[in-house]
Amino acid sequence: MSLFGSLSVARAGMSATGARAQTASSNIANVSTPGYVRRETVLSQSGATGVTVTDVSRSQDRILVQSRRDAQSQSARSEVINSVLSRALSAFGEPGSEGGVFGAFTQLESDLQALRSTPESDAAQLITVDSLKDLTRALTDASQDLQLERTNADARLATDISQANDLASDIFELNSDIRTADANARDTTALLDQRDQLLDQLAEKLPFDVIYENTGAVQVRTGSGLILVGATVNQIEFTPANKVGPLDTTTDLGGRLSIPTIDGQPIAPGSGAHAVTEGRIAAYLELRDTTLPKQSEALDAYALELASAFDALGEPLLLDNGAPVDPLNVLGLSQRLTVNPLVDPSRGGVPSRLRDGLAAAIPGAPGNDTLLTQLADTLAPFSDKLSIVISDVSTTSLRAERIHSGNLAREITLSEAEAELSAVDLDYELQSLLAIEQAYNANARVIQTISDMLDTLARI
Repeated sequence: MSLFGSLSVARAGMSATGARAQTASSNIANVSTPGYVRRETVLSQSGATGVTVTDVSRSQDRILVQSRRDAQSQSARSEVINSVLSRALSAFGEPGSEGGVFGAFTQLESDLQALRSTPESDAAQLITVDSLKDLTRALTDASQDLQLERTNADARLATDISQANDLASDIFELNSDIRTADANARDTTALLDQRDQLLDQLAEKLPFDVIYENTGAVQVRTGSGLILVGATVNQIEFTPANKVGPLDTTTDLGGRLSIPTIDGQPIAPGSGAHAVTEGRIAAYLELRDTTLPKQSEALDAYALELASAFDALGEPLLLDNGAPVDPLNVLGLSQRLTVNPLVDPSRGGVPSRLRDGLAAAIPGAPGNDTLLTQLADTLAPFSDKLSIVISDVSTTSLRAERIHSGNLAREITLSEAEAELSAVDLDYELQSLLAIEQAYNANARVIQTISDMLDTLARI
């Protein structure tokens, strides 16, 4: 090789090592920057023996990233469901607990047994009436808590959809910036980092597939092919409700609760071919429209059965807002159940009617426990019935917790695998700088040697 050929190779080597040093320095400087993906300088052969810098690439496995985002969507959904169901379970109470419906029912059982032992006790009569009122309040509170969770789910659904739409718009704008930078041969890696952070945030809202263009821009589609980000942005359409009540259903069932759509296609779980089943949006829809209504229905059915059991004795102790309970008007009954004012002293009633019967005009025999025994026997099976209702809620809650633990573990595992590939390893970068320095010095020595040789030739 001629002296000038060697000089050209050394100069190209110095330029390449300079670019590598700049990349390594950038990696080190951004070791703690959220969303930063480690860069690598891509070199290729130039001519017979030279080298040139062709690109600065990001160390990223797109398949791994997609898998981690899918796991992120699953984890986000299960986290929401687990959190809400844990709160719902506390409203019901659990066997052995003092709070919730079960605690109130257990107290009523205990007080009724005490009254049965001392039917002449005015204090025991009053305590039992109060316990009966506490049970109706506990049923009301539990039902209202479930409806509040539905209302909150609808509101948070609206928030997440609004955020998803904003993220889609921002991704669309970044696509334009990436295409422009690529067309003008400018570095796009920082823009790609920003874009990927937005995609990561969007994955918490709903799952999607990413289609990459040669420029680095992306199309974002749901698993069924609905386009969120493409030539335009397709907004998720949704109208929030101010409040969700026990009678409220979705618009496809003739109700007023909105179903989100993309390009006119419903995406709620169970809504058809374009249903979205993971992410926070799917979680709030599932809770609002399926899980929480089922729990409310179970509570209402329990309230109806309890009230009907007292009716069967001819002693309607429980009423529907002051009227007889109608088996055809069950939805929301647990919120409307009240104690018959005939036994409630705060409403002009007489507690001794628990012992003597609601129709008693005057107090009966003080020691008569016949009706109290019938009431206690009627009430006895409802402990097991309530346990079944609460067991279903508890099982659903525990299943949600178990699913979330598994989803979270998978997300963490994939995130760690991604970080091993894409995160900056400070030790590796420092070692690279040492190797780059050695390569730079070697090329510099070649140039200096050739320069000395040319000076020598010039002096001959």
